[in-house]
Amino acid sequence: MLFLRRARRFLALAPPCRRLLLEAVVSLVRARLDILFVPFPRMVRRWGALHEPGPLASVSEQEAATAREVAWAIDWAARLLPFRLVCLPRAVAAWHMLARRQIGCRIHFGAQRIAGEKSLRTHAWLEAGGIEVTGVPESYTCTEIGYYGS
Repeated sequence: MLFLRRARRFLALAPPCRRLLLEAVVSLVRARLDILFVPFPRMVRRWGALHEPGPLASVSEQEAATAREVAWAIDWAARLLPFRLVCLPRAVAAWHMLARRQIGCRIHFGAQRIAGEKSLRTHAWLEAGGIEVTGVPESYTCTEIGYYGS
């Protein structure tokens, strides 16, 4: 029943939205496989150098609109897939989608100390010129360590 409801919602979308959603599904699967099988140092070479936290770059209105569309598609696609997608695969998938469109973005990494625990909780999120694309609600509780990207 759930499958049929989702299929109807998908078919009710405009063709450009369906294409974007399908691209998001492929990007999420690719990101998850990369994270599982590609060594992290090799994977981050594509993203550029690691920078200390700094001011955000700006994007045009058209690029901002595209970043919002990608955010929607990643969120929707992540809920459709039969496995759990946490912050890093979502950020990597969105990075791939925005990079294909030549829109500058940053994958941020942060950490948070949880009371009563010895270890840190880590988090990754993606933004494009101040547009929050993935992982943002949790990013407000993290201390940023650095970012990859422009």
